Amino acid sequence: MGLKGFLEGGVASIVAGCSTHPLDLIKVRMQLQGEPAVQSLRPALAFHTPHIHLPPPRVGPVSVGLRIIQQDGAAALFSGVSATVLRQTLYSTTRMGLYDILKRNGRIPTQITCR
Repeated sequence: MGLKGFLEGGVASIVAGCSTHPLDLIKVRMQLQGEPAVQSLRPALAFHTPHIHLPPPRVGPVSVGLRIIQQDGAAALFSGVSATVLRQTLYSTTRMGLYDILKRNGRIPTQITCR
């Protein structure tokens, strides 16, 4: 059961990571809405004429996802997925496999009693 736990846990976590990656990408893009561009930042003491800057209206996750697909194509939703796969391969595969081994050896309690 040792190797099987590593394999099943790893495959499940990789599939879950790849499935949720586009949603995470959309979430990050939504969080960055209204942030100033790097080129428009100025030093704190720079002299400039004051003006009123209204932030652009925020849009929802469907609009952000559609904009990503229209501008960069559907594959852009999976840009950076290799880092997700690497993390899940190393971290979750080890965690899932070791849990079963440690539980079998009695290192992890199977029942918790409250007093």
